[in-house]
Amino acid sequence: MNAPLQKLRQLILPPRPDPARSRRIAEGRLMIGCLVAFGIFITIGVRIVGLADASASTRLAQSAAAITTERGRILDRKGRLLAGNLPITVLHADPSEIMDARDAAAKLAPFLNQHDHASLIKLLTKKTRYVELDRQLPPKRHAQILQLGIPGVYFAKGAVRVYPREHAAAHILGHVDTDNSGIAGIEKSLNAKLAAGEDVTLSIDLGLQAVIRREIQQQIDKFEAIGGAGILLDIKSGEMLAVASLPDFNPNQFALASDDMRFNRATKGLYEMGSTFKVLNTAIALESGAATTNQRFEVSKPMRVSRFTITDYHPHNKPLNVPEILIYSSNIGSARMAEAIGAETQRAFMNKLGLLDRLELELPETSRPLSPKRWHRTTTVTVSYGHGISISPAHLASAVAAASGNGHWIQPTLLKRQTGDSPLRLRVFSEQTARAVRSIMRLVISHEDGTGNFAEARGYMVGGKTGTAEKIQIGGYNKKANLATFVATFPVHDPRYVIVILVDEPKGQKHSHGYATAGWVVAPAIRRIVEQIAPMLGVLPVDEKSPLIRQKLLLDFTIGNEEATLASY
Repeated sequence: MNAPLQKLRQLILPPRPDPARSRRIAEGRLMIGCLVAFGIFITIGVRIVGLADASASTRLAQSAAAITTERGRILDRKGRLLAGNLPITVLHADPSEIMDARDAAAKLAPFLNQHDHASLIKLLTKKTRYVELDRQLPPKRHAQILQLGIPGVYFAKGAVRVYPREHAAAHILGHVDTDNSGIAGIEKSLNAKLAAGEDVTLSIDLGLQAVIRREIQQQIDKFEAIGGAGILLDIKSGEMLAVASLPDFNPNQFALASDDMRFNRATKGLYEMGSTFKVLNTAIALESGAATTNQRFEVSKPMRVSRFTITDYHPHNKPLNVPEILIYSSNIGSARMAEAIGAETQRAFMNKLGLLDRLELELPETSRPLSPKRWHRTTTVTVSYGHGISISPAHLASAVAAASGNGHWIQPTLLKRQTGDSPLRLRVFSEQTARAVRSIMRLVISHEDGTGNFAEARGYMVGGKTGTAEKIQIGGYNKKANLATFVATFPVHDPRYVIVILVDEPKGQKHSHGYATAGWVVAPAIRRIVEQIAPMLGVLPVDEKSPLIRQKLLLDFTIGNEEATLASY
């Protein structure tokens, strides 16, 4: 082959590569690829470990932060401690630092009641940087475990929520979970504030709370009832000074409480309040102009409404005026007054009094009242004497405070009002109407024919109304199960407080002649409560016959055949 052709061939066909050299190049590239891949895996592994460490560090940091920011206290209105924090030691471990999990578990097991050897091994071999072994380590066991000298076992300062007053206001306080986060009551509704370390001061007064609770429990025991509830409300401020629900529980042993113990009858329970609604019916009739105090209504014959027949427990053979209807607790008279009021007006007043909506209390445990969607004639007449609508004792207290106070409905609260606070205040009744209502309420107790004689606390001018209603059951009413309720205002000449006491399913006793009505069951408790709390509230006894006291009330009522007097009989 000549030289030109040789050169042309070399240009078209490149020389054959050297096999040894090619092998060396391929091996080099493979090595570089392996090194890059290994580097990537190392980087990912380091990142994973870093994230795990960060997670553990975050957990520990959060624990430290929780310890640094101590949960706020809950105090009564006088600054007495209701819920606070007790310092504790938290025992935890870092499994990655445990050299011999079995040995460590064997050493720790005798000092940890909630863990055995097997469960400890599982904890100490977890793929994590943090496991909690004990939340409440007593000082003695702390020292004993410290002496074991186990690497990877640590101690941290912590706090446990405690309730030094035990059962007092348990339903209002509520409880926290193991992470100190509120799960019921004020602890839940104001969790953010408490978790931020801010104290909460309630409107509750421990002394008043103790009296209310004790007297309700006494009546429950006397009448073999299944439970009860009570509320003491400041008329002028809307503050709830005492709220009790029985049976109750010890928040320090929350897990041991049954569902019935945890149920708040005072704010969440809904009940037909019976004849206590006649106070509201009277106020609405007077305010709307549907009746005057001297106006009479026919009650001598049962009243037929749709398929229902309305009767009176004690029939009267003559027309009754408005005060007599309340004093004698006439269902027929109340129903006829309600018809004069009219469905639309009645429902409007119920709405103004907050009886158709959930109360905006500082508690998660509240309920929306049960009321008819359509307000028919049957609804109108039955609501007048407390049937056909179910509300809580808290609803009743705030509504009667408006009807028997100064006519304003004030948004109730469980927090102590501060100077300058402006709670929601709605004018529902005139002062003249409220004055007439509380004057008649006084006669329910002081007049010899009134249904609330046993609530008389001499000198303290108590006015009130009984209410006994059969409990609702599927298909109608349970004639063997009553709710006995009493609502009281005192002193009626200068209204300051409303008390609502409810006893659930009382049973007639020998000393009550077999009766389980509110007049026998609850009225005596009202008397004892007022006699005890009046001095605590700075309410002094007065001479009911003095001109100064009498001029503050309406006295021109005619009851029976004689003019009414407000003195005790």
